Amino acid sequence: MAELPKAMEAGAFQSIEPVLIVDDDADWGKECAFSLRQMGYEPFVATSADEALALFVDHDISIAIVDYNLPGLDGITLIQEMAQQAEVEGRQLRFIMATGYATKDVAIDAMRASAIDFLEKPISQSDLRRALQRIRGLTPAPGARKVLMDKISNLSTELQRLAHLMDEPGRPAAAAPAPAAALPAAASPPLPGDPVSPERLTVFIRDQLRREAKRREIGGGELFGDPAWAMLLDLLLAKIEKRQVSVSSACIASGAPMSTALRLVRRLVDEDVLCRLPDEHDRRRHFLAINAKFEQPLVDYLTEQVRHRG
Repeated sequence: MAELPKAMEAGAFQSIEPVLIVDDDADWGKECAFSLRQMGYEPFVATSADEALALFVDHDISIAIVDYNLPGLDGITLIQEMAQQAEVEGRQLRFIMATGYATKDVAIDAMRASAIDFLEKPISQSDLRRALQRIRGLTPAPGARKVLMDKISNLSTELQRLAHLMDEPGRPAAAAPAPAAALPAAASPPLPGDPVSPERLTVFIRDQLRREAKRREIGGGELFGDPAWAMLLDLLLAKIEKRQVSVSSACIASGAPMSTALRLVRRLVDEDVLCRLPDEHDRRRHFLAINAKFEQPLVDYLTEQVRHRG
């Protein structure tokens, strides 16, 4: 009960604002998350740049506390990546840079990378509270907790579906989920030759996705994979099965690191291969679909492959 007055003082019952913590020090991440909960925030903790990008894509995060010294993609580069993604999606995102090695050059780099505040570890709860209060003075609080929990649930469902698809190479055709209806006119198989049913096409696409997953395993996962092809196959499969695919789900299906997959999505959208569709229930979220002018040639190609397979 001792935490209740603190949470009330911080405005926890007025709005629950999500805050992303990015630090490869798991203990510090947990400590920071505990402090944020006491102040009435909803913390999300990532220990790598890819994990941070995945959380940002699927949650209405408007504040990120980023460690300067991250392995792989450093904190400055991560801030630049997230800021670019936020701009593409029309979202507001504010950054706090945290580091245990504060120098003038680090502080300048942080400010140039659009960080609003710069904190040196160890960070006291009062310093963290003041930094967040300064940021809250710049941006309004985002959506409600229910929206966040729905997004978590949706991501969990997509991860389970993709894991089920990739980990069962011996799955018989009868176990594949039946589509709710025949393919839409834009994705129907061509008339000439032996017609290929949506069910046969579905089984073939699933087999191709499993083959792509196996191929990615050669050389550590990135040398021989084709993330664009895997993404297109997964999106076409979703079209047949009457499902919508979120941006993060498409990135996961590609098999590429999240930062690489997000850049691929931007490129495919810019070149009109993919279309971004706003969620009718949450305009801050987007789904992906294959552009109709590319969808039919893709269906024709896969249909021909099914016929040759016999």
